[in-house]
Amino acid sequence: MNNRELSKEIIRLTGGQENITQAWHCITRLRFNVREENKVQLEQIRALDGVLGAQFQSDQFQVVIGNKVAAVYEELEDQLKQDGSVKVEAEPQRSRGINAVLDTISGIFTPILPAIVGTGMLKGILALLVTLGAIQETSGEYQILASIANAAFYFLPFLLAVSSARKFKVNEYIALTLAGTLLYPTILNAYLENHLEPIRFLSLPVSIVNYTQSVIPIILGVWLLSYVHRWVDRFIPGPVKVIFTSMIVLVITVPILLIAIGPLGNYIGIYLEIGTSWLFAHSGPLTGIVLGGLMPLIVMTGMHYAFFPGTLQNLSKLGYDVLLLPINLVANMSQAGAVMAVFLKTKDKSMKSIALSSGISAFLGITEPALYGVTLKLKKPFYASIIGGAAGGGFITAVGLKCFGFAVPGLLSLPLYIGPNGGMTNFWYALIGVSISFVVSFTVTLLLKWDEPNTLQAAAASSSGQENAAGSEAPTSTASAKQSDQEVSPPVTVHSIEEKKGEVFSPLTGELVLLKELPDPTFSEEMTGKGIAIYPQEGRVTAPFDGTVTMVAKSKHAIMLTSFNGIDILIHVGLNSVSLKGKFFDTKVVTGQRVSKGELLLEFDIEAIQAAGIDLVTPVIVTNTPDYLDVVPVQVKGVIPMNELLLLTVR
Repeated sequence: MNNRELSKEIIRLTGGQENITQAWHCITRLRFNVREENKVQLEQIRALDGVLGAQFQSDQFQVVIGNKVAAVYEELEDQLKQDGSVKVEAEPQRSRGINAVLDTISGIFTPILPAIVGTGMLKGILALLVTLGAIQETSGEYQILASIANAAFYFLPFLLAVSSARKFKVNEYIALTLAGTLLYPTILNAYLENHLEPIRFLSLPVSIVNYTQSVIPIILGVWLLSYVHRWVDRFIPGPVKVIFTSMIVLVITVPILLIAIGPLGNYIGIYLEIGTSWLFAHSGPLTGIVLGGLMPLIVMTGMHYAFFPGTLQNLSKLGYDVLLLPINLVANMSQAGAVMAVFLKTKDKSMKSIALSSGISAFLGITEPALYGVTLKLKKPFYASIIGGAAGGGFITAVGLKCFGFAVPGLLSLPLYIGPNGGMTNFWYALIGVSISFVVSFTVTLLLKWDEPNTLQAAAASSSGQENAAGSEAPTSTASAKQSDQEVSPPVTVHSIEEKKGEVFSPLTGELVLLKELPDPTFSEEMTGKGIAIYPQEGRVTAPFDGTVTMVAKSKHAIMLTSFNGIDILIHVGLNSVSLKGKFFDTKVVTGQRVSKGELLLEFDIEAIQAAGIDLVTPVIVTNTPDYLDVVPVQVKGVIPMNELLLLTVR
């Protein structure tokens, strides 16, 4: 079926020309407004050769075509004899309940991780150098390095003020001023001098609390600030906003913060410490067994972010963490043990290579490649990693293992388990826990039998054109995807299958979102291919690799590129952003242009697009996914910087 025949069938099964009131297209889909939805034969359209999926969404009927959508629409437009037009759709649903809480925690804590992880590692190295006698605590070198190592935690409210302001969409500099009032000498000196009589503001007592290294008070304060700022801003005339808005907002917010919210947040932190101590005092190894075994699932769902406030609170108040960081360490080593066993046991060259590279990453504390590329795919090694994590978790909680700094839980973080006074007992406990997790997981994986990945069958299937009716999980027909208007390319002959990895780097800076979490089934059901989405923090899109621009949407919201080794990428800025007709977008490249990794492709106005009711979450899709054995996100949660490794394609 060529493009003309396909467009005729789509019109017929949509109820005919008389049932279509509007027709247009975006980067992957034909979009229709129809008079009567019951006349649309949805399943028959989904079954058409050349259609990847179809659905009703908001006030539209959408047919997912993929890369050929412009050519199909050209034929369809000729037959309908009408110009394409657009109707603005409803705003997508926002996260609610526990997902909203986790999204907020992730958005606040992930951006500050480079600072606290970097200084945390320095703290561990200093402890190691002192233990080895390479540096003296009284030396000037130690004092300078120690000030660097402690700075991020001492001034933690400032870091959290910025990330919280970005998450709650309020001015960052006003939020920093809010943090400054918490650490202002008037408050801090009163605490250090042990003033028993509180300072009073309008006869109300201001509690004397040490807010250095605090976590909860500033987050709650910035959250309040966001509401107060929006409320005040409505009443201040435009010409004097810059003068009066921030002043009035601070005069309202700061006293509430110091009188009520700050002390409340301080008590929440205290009870988080008490709760952690109670948990380990009453459950002992059981907590470690459960959390150590389930930690991969907890990380996959993003639930580990729920531990971040308590972890940072414990590090700032107690000086150590006994929950998230130690448990994550043994769980990560358990993943490393499983994939290294796969590396030794598998006869599949592709899987052997993936297992080795992902095993090295797991040793360093990055387990997503191991999880998604090896253990989950083979299943039995994943079960083995759960057993190994549970064994190691049970041991470290039984001995009360402590981590004295924040770092990525891998082998390089082991110096953080040396006691502040140079004691090595806790360090040896960490080594034993790591060894137990690795050895148990490694051994169980070797003992279990799993189905070897049949590379030849996988590649043949990807070129055989098998596709399910919904077009979501089964591979897209390679012949169909490559066909011209009149003929179909000959079937692909597989001469030899060799492992080949292609790298896709992040085209944006922003927060990672799994495709399955998107409200648009076209992306969430992977109709257009596998990948991941990014919620942008700045309005710039850059090239994810060296390659060629193959298509720039007329509405400027989407760009397709092909790398020099054959990876086809779609970068689709926002959901339903085609409705803006190019407004607020500024493309910097044209179709056919060669680009280098990191070269600017597109700029867009984040605030204006959000004000128009468009969800800016941006899918980054490998549209020729069926050409590969798998497309694996390197990480699936948190904030990723531009030009960081984002996806791996494996064939």
